[in-house]
Amino acid sequence: MTRNNPRKKRSKRVPSGHHGRGKPKVTPAEQRNAHGLLAGTDSPEGGVEEARLGVRLNRWLAERGVDSRRKCDALIQEGGIEVNGEIRMDPGYRVQPGDEIRVAGRLIKEVRRLYYLFYKPRGVLCTADKRETRPRVGDLVDHLVPGRIYPVGRLDEDSEGLLLLTNDGDFAHMMMHPSFGVPKTYVVQVSQPVNADDLARLREGAWIDGTKVVPDRVKPVRRTKGSTQVEVVIREGRNREVRRLFARHGFGVKKLKRVRIGAIGVKGVRRGGLRPLTRSERDELVEIARADSGRGD
Repeated sequence: MTRNNPRKKRSKRVPSGHHGRGKPKVTPAEQRNAHGLLAGTDSPEGGVEEARLGVRLNRWLAERGVDSRRKCDALIQEGGIEVNGEIRMDPGYRVQPGDEIRVAGRLIKEVRRLYYLFYKPRGVLCTADKRETRPRVGDLVDHLVPGRIYPVGRLDEDSEGLLLLTNDGDFAHMMMHPSFGVPKTYVVQVSQPVNADDLARLREGAWIDGTKVVPDRVKPVRRTKGSTQVEVVIREGRNREVRRLFARHGFGVKKLKRVRIGAIGVKGVRRGGLRPLTRSERDELVEIARADSGRGD
């Protein structure tokens, strides 16, 4: 008599940081490594505006996952929030370092601000949409960081290079908004010669979304028979602005790589890799943003 012993189907183990729908699985060892990576660097703990101004109570609660900002407003106005043992019904109260805040008696813990530099490969999306089945930035980094972080601005799917990641909304706003003018440097490869007249036209800029975008610098860095590489420095931060600038002047972009944000370069960061920003790097970027916006410090 012959026994039929069909092989038991082995379930597929989903690797940490996999791309696709849902949240990537993170092992305890990976969580320890994520905390260790941060602990071994001089990365700042507080946000860029918290020490100077404090954060509004409703926003402070929302950033720590209590609920949406609107629902946190309602919680505050209903008397459900205690600050240092007293009920606080003002959503605009600015939380100060050392404040003890409770929701329905539960102590809400402080969240460390996180700042990272990430080298985004081509083919990876900056979206956080869980329905997206293509690789996302979060799929590559979630298992490497001790908390949830978001891309600052975007690099489109076909572009690669430096991307800032953070959970500090004030810092992200400074880095993204055109009014702060943080310089970002790109190397653009086009499949045709670029002569002096072409460079002059590119330096004049182009109208994008009703605004004249004028590069800080445009210079050739390498020429071959079939292509030209051009370095471009832009401060505006608008959607796909570099590709659109070149398209306005008749150039199709073959490759696009962001190589610097402020003075921070791509050197030392491999494709798909990340590292924490140091305190001095974070503060230098903030100083550039404040100086260019005319706010000063």
